[in-house]
Amino acid sequence: MTPQRTSTSPVAEPTTLRSLLTPAGREARPFRTRVTASYVVIGGLHLIGLTLLATTLLPGQGKVVTVPLAVLAYLRGLMHSFDFDHISMIDNSTRKFISEGRRPASVGLAFSTGHSTVVILTGVALVAGLGAVRHALDGESTAAQALGIIGLSVSGLYLLLVAISNLAAFITAWRLRLRLRRDPGLEVPPQALTPRGPAAMIMTAPLRRVRHPHHIYGIGFLFSLGFDTSSQIGLLMLTGAAGLAGAAPLATLSLPFLFAAAMTLGDTSNGLMMLKMYESAADDPARKINFNLLITGISICSALLVGTIAAATLLSEVFGVDFSPITAIASIDTSAAGYLLAAGFAVIGIVAALLWRRTRRAVS
Repeated sequence: MTPQRTSTSPVAEPTTLRSLLTPAGREARPFRTRVTASYVVIGGLHLIGLTLLATTLLPGQGKVVTVPLAVLAYLRGLMHSFDFDHISMIDNSTRKFISEGRRPASVGLAFSTGHSTVVILTGVALVAGLGAVRHALDGESTAAQALGIIGLSVSGLYLLLVAISNLAAFITAWRLRLRLRRDPGLEVPPQALTPRGPAAMIMTAPLRRVRHPHHIYGIGFLFSLGFDTSSQIGLLMLTGAAGLAGAAPLATLSLPFLFAAAMTLGDTSNGLMMLKMYESAADDPARKINFNLLITGISICSALLVGTIAAATLLSEVFGVDFSPITAIASIDTSAAGYLLAAGFAVIGIVAALLWRRTRRAVS
């Protein structure tokens, strides 16, 4: 028996324009409509960035911000969306919502727009010549260290908590696998993969209030305050350098907007890809239980790794803890890990889909 997907979302509200102001009203919209809305937002960011870039064609405007420079900012944003912490944050958040019976279309967009808010506001401040922002970007300043603590603390704590929450779903799936091994003909009830029981309640309790994608926006905003990635720092350096070179303010602002447009495109697409994979695993848990365990286990491990690195970095670089294992963990290079993780999920999904198609053909 294939379980039907159910939802623990609030009762759907009428789909009026006013209902869009509430989470329940937005969730009541068809899934395709919500996906379309996400890409409309991304398209809007692209349009703003390109319009600002086009101001360089106006008479009397400097040519400091060129198309190659804008392309560089865009590519940095796209690369940033493949950072290990971005991939892990979005994948694990999507898994959490799926385990609660939800079908979020904008986890990646919410996280990325929170991140983009900081990037754009910082770009505006740089163009305005606010010295406080330049001071905050100086890694040795008190402001930079304080922001770094906030960013690392939020990202590390959230990922550790969401890994524990998803572990409850993993344990539930593992128990189902054991039952299926003992009884291959077991009738799997609806919500078979929904964590239940006292232990699951304890494991999921810390993030119980994170129930909608827009809650991820705040996490993305706080997460971005650390300015601790080369892509983000590089973009802000490009923005500041263009301003110092005499670029027109509007043209200079095209750089953070194009960076944000590319980052939201990558993050949103990643979130939707993972949603498709997790839903595919939940559609027929009896037949796809090993696939479910594999992708859930990888997501949990990635969250634990990123959270542990963040905690070790805090202890080592902020609090001065001199302990070789902690220092070693803090120095782990994850620059290529995000690409490997995304590629790994893509390969697993493609191979699984081919195997399922072959199985269906053999049965028919």
